[in-house]
Amino acid sequence: MRSHQPEPPEPAGTDAETGPPDPVVATARRRLDELRTVRTPVEDFRTAVTDLVVIASPFRGGTTLLTEILRGAEDLLHFQAEMQPILRLAGWTHPENGADSERLLGLAGDVALLENELGSDVGNPVSDWDAIDWSRFAQDVLWRWIVQWPTAPLSLAEVESMLAKALADQPPGGLDDGSGDPTRAVGLTLLQMLTTRYAYANPYYADVSAAEINGILPEAARPAGPHGDTVLEFAPLALPKPWKRATRREVASRTVITKTPVNVYKLGALREFFPRARMRIVHLTRNPGAAISSYREAWLSHWFFNARVGTPLNIAGYTEPGRPWSRDWWKLDFPPGWQDLTESPLEEVCATQWRCSHTAILDFAARNKDIDVLRLQYEDLIGTAHERTRAIDELASWLGTDRAPLLAPAVRGMTPMNALTLPRRAKWYGNYDVLKDALNSPDVLSLAAELGYSTDLTDWP
Repeated sequence: MRSHQPEPPEPAGTDAETGPPDPVVATARRRLDELRTVRTPVEDFRTAVTDLVVIASPFRGGTTLLTEILRGAEDLLHFQAEMQPILRLAGWTHPENGADSERLLGLAGDVALLENELGSDVGNPVSDWDAIDWSRFAQDVLWRWIVQWPTAPLSLAEVESMLAKALADQPPGGLDDGSGDPTRAVGLTLLQMLTTRYAYANPYYADVSAAEINGILPEAARPAGPHGDTVLEFAPLALPKPWKRATRREVASRTVITKTPVNVYKLGALREFFPRARMRIVHLTRNPGAAISSYREAWLSHWFFNARVGTPLNIAGYTEPGRPWSRDWWKLDFPPGWQDLTESPLEEVCATQWRCSHTAILDFAARNKDIDVLRLQYEDLIGTAHERTRAIDELASWLGTDRAPLLAPAVRGMTPMNALTLPRRAKWYGNYDVLKDALNSPDVLSLAAELGYSTDLTDWP
């Protein structure tokens, strides 16, 4: 029996932080409208999708790792990165959604913008150097930089010129740096050019290693605070990669995969947005110790700023005089009731974010029993070769795809993305003393049991 009750429905407009349109959002929307004249979307994208799989999990739950594994299957379609900036521009995130949390109760916001931007993005990564459409890549780079650095006055012609210079420095076939991605050197060179031209585009906000940054920009200083007055894409900021946009025929005949943690509060809206799609959910879980510890690391990092809030924050462990932004910048997701946490210890905030996200998934599944849900544990994806193989076999069978393209990277291991520290089992034990009260709360333990974990913390990997 679950000890936590579903949150009552909240009407749109309740306690919303509404006001005049954000000029940064307005500028980004205008510039993306202009770019869409060449970066065209799949026609009637919403109704073309017939099979949708949502990877549902809280932040820090392992969705990035799972998605990167799934990108190996060519019959599965993806978006280039998380939907977060598109959701914000379309008014699907807090505070733009007119509600007092991330919850979205049905179709709302700018549906046309959401359809156009997702329809322009859906496709597959391209790793074959000779198959890359560099003109399309330049468009994607500009799109990515607009949502990352919306005040940078970049034009497509400028990005094309930067890309031409970056390619001129590459050997035929690209530079193999051992990562298996010959285009990464191009992405790093473009990052170097961007920071050189626009000093506020600090490379440490990007999803690249400190060693890589030191190699291209050794004088760069580590930042403090959010990377803009308005954040569209959360840091760590995605490094653009070559991409092939899907055709309408491919969209209609293949499975579309999406992963964005705030979507746990928007599952009903997604179902309405894709009215002809069979919707399925991969419910990815991670033991509470590791998940909540990772939330805490994210709050204390220079990444994951979400939005400025009107209520002063006094979160013990986060809010400090030496970090002025910690008085008014919230991180990660806004769960229902977040306003009651503005003077709570950081560990309680993180535990609530973790708990509310999973509760939203469970409640949606309970109300929509026709939706097929596969529960998968993150620990199996980083476990022994046997555990990884078993997890991939189950996942591939459930998806209806060939296991081979998924199995190789899963068993070999992958370069961490969005990772503050390297993934390994039991690393959360180092934070046990500060987490123990939150982890031993009845709500956390009961939810852990419901998700298939022991209520004995010493059993958590």
